[in-house]
Amino acid sequence: MKTQLTLLRSRPKNTSAMRDRPVAPLLHESLGEQVYRTVRDLILSQVFPPGSKLNVEQLCRDLRVSRTPVWDTMRRLESEGLVNTVPRHGVFVLNYGVERIRDLFAVRGALEALAARQAAAELDDAGRATLEDVVKRMEVHARARDVEPYSRAAIEFHDGILAAARNQVLSRLLENVYAQILVLRLRSLHLAERLEESLAEHTAIWAAVAAGDGARAEALSRAHAEHVLADALEFTGRGGAAS
Repeated sequence: MKTQLTLLRSRPKNTSAMRDRPVAPLLHESLGEQVYRTVRDLILSQVFPPGSKLNVEQLCRDLRVSRTPVWDTMRRLESEGLVNTVPRHGVFVLNYGVERIRDLFAVRGALEALAARQAAAELDDAGRATLEDVVKRMEVHARARDVEPYSRAAIEFHDGILAAARNQVLSRLLENVYAQILVLRLRSLHLAERLEESLAEHTAIWAAVAAGDGARAEALSRAHAEHVLADALEFTGRGGAAS
């Protein structure tokens, strides 16, 4: 597969021709990117649960690649807070303690609050329709006490708020936070006994965003994140997350 550098070197030197012929896009992800996405997906899907050791040599054999892209992946995942390299012991999927969980949800709350404020200012018709549909489905699932579909709809709600905010930097930061929470099996967490409260919180956030009240949307999002943290700690205490 030709690289962009090779393509640039092989193009004609005539400047007018260069302006008329755009650089051909890469047709495939790089090998390193494929390895990264594969290992990251394995972690997020709990194939490698929190606290488990990643056997780099075995990964190289399974993926049929050299050590370089695998170690590059480990460094990248470590920078994202998904794994930790312990000298002379190896690479481990992170298993957060209570303080790290508190820190993680504090950041989530701050970022989601900013997303809600910006969504209130940027909401368009498409975003409004998407969020209205999600809230209606959350109401149906909450009444039926269907925790799993409710949890999936709640994730869609927060993703919809983030999309409505139209802030790519914020999206990347929250994606990183969500990935760390997902490793702990906490992103889709909703305790059955708190479904009605959760629905009321999401509905209130949506009402503030729809009304263009950024300050209220921000405050409600922070309060919601604090309540979710309490649920996460209770869930962890019950033994629901790996510890």
